[in-house]
Amino acid sequence: MKLSLGAVLGSLAVLVAACSDGGSAPASTTAPAQPETPAAPEPCEDGTYRTLAGACVAFPTVSIARSPVTLTPARDHHTTLVRETSAGPYLYVFGGTDAWKTLHDDIQRAKIAPDGSLGAFEVVGKLPAARAGHCMVDLGDRVLLAGGIVGKATTTATSVLVGLDKDGNVGASTAGPNLPTAVLHLTCDRQGDYVYALGGRGANSRSTRMSARLRVLPDGVAPAFEAQTPLTPDRSHHASFVRGGRLYVVGGITGDPVGNAATGHKDVVSAPIDADGMLGEWEDAGALPAELSVSSALLRDDAVYVVGGLEDVAFTTTVRRATFTEDGKLTPFVTSNAKLPEARGHVHQLPQWGTFFYSVGGKNDLDESLGTVDIGSFR
Repeated sequence: MKLSLGAVLGSLAVLVAACSDGGSAPASTTAPAQPETPAAPEPCEDGTYRTLAGACVAFPTVSIARSPVTLTPARDHHTTLVRETSAGPYLYVFGGTDAWKTLHDDIQRAKIAPDGSLGAFEVVGKLPAARAGHCMVDLGDRVLLAGGIVGKATTTATSVLVGLDKDGNVGASTAGPNLPTAVLHLTCDRQGDYVYALGGRGANSRSTRMSARLRVLPDGVAPAFEAQTPLTPDRSHHASFVRGGRLYVVGGITGDPVGNAATGHKDVVSAPIDADGMLGEWEDAGALPAELSVSSALLRDDAVYVVGGLEDVAFTTTVRRATFTEDGKLTPFVTSNAKLPEARGHVHQLPQWGTFFYSVGGKNDLDESLGTVDIGSFR
């Protein structure tokens, strides 16, 4: 705002009067020194990228090979995790279905050798009821399975907490809190003290905008899911992950896939997670080169890898990689030289151990459930 000449002269008169009366001079009006803006970091060298921690990291070489070990019965729509136990690391598989002919209630595991290879799978427990199409989060001394199809092909809002002790033994199962709505093909991710459940195909076969969180307590979980910012747009059959205080959703479909009235997505959206664990608004965060659903995503060295899935109208062997800009958006995806040995989807997790990751089962273009296991490695 400009001052008039009279106002300036008036201010000077007041100052002179104060000095002539022996009054002290007013405090300096000089603006305090502003902190210097940090210099932008030097660009990383070719073939490297900057991580969230600020380090320049070289892209690893990725390779994927078929394991001689198979899982019986074959399955898709299952969940997997790697757990370190007192007896060493194990790869676990929970539930699933063989192309919707049978729902499985078994929990199987295979020992992981120091070179990343697997021992034979063995049944180590049972779920309270057969379940497929669910999401899963490892909570430490228990595992949360939520949603999916349970029993006689009924879409469910229920969840179950399965005990898993430090020795890797499956313990008792207890009922967990219900999701806000019955869904399958949702995703679940954990950030700090909260589990976030997103999207999914509802009981009417259409995709949903479900967005809810569940607090993880020292002795279990909270009694109910809390509604969060609804997913935009509604979708199911997507992948998701958490990175740098943001929750990301990759691809998926909107609509009813059974009636072929679904719209495929190649976008990536994200929402910030605030200090209280609340989700903010969903916003654009990048794009895939093609529509993609029933794929899996993993973070490695602060880059995201998207593996397999239904690309446009057929399953793919493709592995794609993207990094992140300073504002959390994804850089354009590039195609890795590594490929799955077989085109497939419905492998919804890629659990990691050391430099290895594991892709178990799935479904191929012939609508066949698979019992194969592929082992990826980062070098």
